[in-house]
Amino acid sequence: MVYIEPTPYIIALIDRLRLVGGGSIEAYYITTDLSQAWELRLESGHERVLPGGFLARMQTLHRALTRDRESTILHLAGWGHPVLLGALLMARSLRIPVAVESDTAEGRPDRSWRHSWRHWVKKPLYPLLFRLPSRFLPGGTRQARYLGQYGVERERMTITQMTVDVCAIRRFCSQDREAARAAARARWGMSADARIVLFVGRLEASKGLQELLSAFAGAVAEENDLCLAIAGDGSLRSHVEAIAAKPGCRVTYLGRLSGDDVLRAYLMADLSVLPSLFEPWGMVINEAMACGLPVIVSDRVGCADDLVRPGETGLIVAAGREIDLGSAIRQLARDEPARRHMGQAAERLISNWTLGNEARNIVSAWHEIAR
Repeated sequence: MVYIEPTPYIIALIDRLRLVGGGSIEAYYITTDLSQAWELRLESGHERVLPGGFLARMQTLHRALTRDRESTILHLAGWGHPVLLGALLMARSLRIPVAVESDTAEGRPDRSWRHSWRHWVKKPLYPLLFRLPSRFLPGGTRQARYLGQYGVERERMTITQMTVDVCAIRRFCSQDREAARAAARARWGMSADARIVLFVGRLEASKGLQELLSAFAGAVAEENDLCLAIAGDGSLRSHVEAIAAKPGCRVTYLGRLSGDDVLRAYLMADLSVLPSLFEPWGMVINEAMACGLPVIVSDRVGCADDLVRPGETGLIVAAGREIDLGSAIRQLARDEPARRHMGQAAERLISNWTLGNEARNIVSAWHEIAR
C-alpha cells in the first residue's frame, strides 16, 4: 500500500485491514506531515517512509513488488503524485494487479476549470490511464461518478464507504453526554445556554471559512445567543484569532485539536458546518455525525451525496452563497426538535460507515483482482 503521508485515518484503516484481510500488508509513505503536522510515529516494522528522490523511491517499491510477484497486489492512494503514477506503471509492466483509491469528486470550485489546460489534457488522457488499474476504490457515490465520466465501468469499481473510526467515536460518546458537554463548554468558556455552531478543519480559504464568518455575522445579528467555535490551524489562523479577540465577538477559536479533544468539541456543539468551496470528501462530517450532530455542508463537499440527506441528517447549501449559509444556520439554530431529530438520524446513518466495513470492502476488491 502506497500513501502520500501517514494520517490517523490511514493508520487506523491499515490496522483494520490487517485484522480483516489476513496476509501481509506493507505500507509505504511518500512523505510525512504534508497536509498538517500530524507528528505520528510509525510503530510497525511493516510501515516506512520512502527515501528521498524519485529514483530511490521507485527502486524501493520495485524491490517490494518483485519480492514475491505471484502473490502481490499493489494498492495506491490515487494517481496524481509522480510516485503513485510511477508505481502504477511499474506494477502493470510487471503484470501485478493494482487497486487504486479515489476521493476525487466531480465538480470544481469554479466554471473556469472547464476552460483550463488541465481539463483538456485530462479529457483524452484519463480514459487511457484509467484502463491500467485492475480495480478502482472510490470513497462514495460522487467519486464513482467522477471515474465514470472518464470511462471506468461500474463493474471495475468497489465503493469503499470512506470513513473514520465510527465505533471508537460512538464508544466515547456513549458516556455521560450532558456531563461531557457541560465540561467542554466550561473548559472553552462557552455559555451553557449558547447554541454553538462548530467548524473543524484546516483554516484555509478553500474550506469556505471567510464565507462562514460572514454568514455567521449576519446570523448572530438576529440570534443573540448564537456562537461559532472554530477548531483547526492553517494560513487563516491569525485572521480567525483577530476576529475572536474582538470585544463582544461571539466567535471562539479553540486552537488545533487532536484525539479526544476533537470529540469533546463535537459534544459541546449543537451543529457542525463545513462550507468548503472544494472538498474531495470531508471526514469531519463522518466524525460530527458519529457524535450525533446535524450537519450543514456546501454542495462541493464530496461526502454530501452519501451522508447528508437534506432535512433528515442535515442541510446542503450552494458553495460560496453566504446568504444561503446564514439562512441554514439560523434555521437549525432556531429549531431544537429538528436538530435533535437530524442528529439522531445522522448517528443512525453513519453507524454503518465503519472502518470494519470499509476494510471488508477493500479486501473484497483485493480478492477479485488477485491472480
